Amino acid sequence: MFFPPKSGGGEIESGIMRFEADIRIKATPEAIWAVVADPETWPSWTKAMYRVKKLSEGPLGVGSRFRIIIWCIIPVPLHLTITEFAPGQRVAMEGKTLVARLSRYYMLQPQNGRTRAIVGGEATGLLAPLAWLIGQVLSMEILQDLRVKIEG
Repeated sequence: MFFPPKSGGGEIESGIMRFEADIRIKATPEAIWAVVADPETWPSWTKAMYRVKKLSEGPLGVGSRFRIIIWCIIPVPLHLTITEFAPGQRVAMEGKTLVARLSRYYMLQPQNGRTRAIVGGEATGLLAPLAWLIGQVLSMEILQDLRVKIEG
């Protein structure tokens, strides 16, 4: 099971490079979940994702597999599998890129009529510093695009 780091931002611990970004959105977690519940639609509202393809059959949940293409000067494929799934609250994924192992998580926390949306993860491997940098930048970009999609 993957648990997010206790502190935000980037940190290095035992060769693991962690990243996290968060933002407050004027909407309920349920309203936000309605937008993010189908990852294959993400490229329509965030420029952080070039293409998302669900590779497994059945409903979204633990074990669902995805190929995600991000654009970082060149297309970079990510192969991720959902390892935790709590609709409206949290999704965690693990997988790999060409150069690193990667874990990502997405969380929604209600806060005083708004929702704190959190995206983070960790990278390990030969080029983990590069995966960390890209993960941090893309996490912020996803959250900013999500806020624009929800709030207008």
